Amino acid sequence: MDEKILSAARELFLARGLAGVSVEEIARLARASKGTIYARFSTKEALFAAIAMRNAEKVREGYESAVPSGDTLEERLTVLGSEILKHVLDADSVDFIRLAATEARRFPDLAKVERMMRERGAHHAATVLKDVTRSKQGRAYAAFAPERLTKTAQFFLDLVVAPLVMRAVFGEDPKRLRGQIRGHVAESVSFFLKACRSDETGR
Repeated sequence: MDEKILSAARELFLARGLAGVSVEEIARLARASKGTIYARFSTKEALFAAIAMRNAEKVREGYESAVPSGDTLEERLTVLGSEILKHVLDADSVDFIRLAATEARRFPDLAKVERMMRERGAHHAATVLKDVTRSKQGRAYAAFAPERLTKTAQFFLDLVVAPLVMRAVFGEDPKRLRGQIRGHVAESVSFFLKACRSDETGR
């Protein structure tokens, strides 16, 4: 039932925004009662937050199922960044991210959802980075030490993933941006590793 409610709410929110949709409409499309929805989600904002987290989980499942390959750390990180962006820049995901950015101004509580998604995204990326950097080359970087990995993962996402996502949010065609993924990620990963080396040497 939760899946039907979330799918119905997502469809309506994307069509008319959070303010333009009533719980009664969601119930009708999901073939559920208002009472059933309120028993699971106390407000429309809570329902929106649940959809956002489900969206983030689908992206995570997509890139975690890929095995970053390559002979060098740089090659493996490039594959990882490319896989994350391939799933985030799916047109359906971009539409929801755009909606979340728009609604956050009218519904300030949604800013908490954005923070949760960033934190969860960094945690998931750190889990994958742990595997990707588990090599002699990776162990040479202090930035990939267990106690620093979550912070390093956030830097990785901010540098490698965020720029293309922001361009998509501000209206660029996700399909065209997907064609730029490999070049952007290769350049960004090279810069990222140089920054990690600078952190290690103090230069």
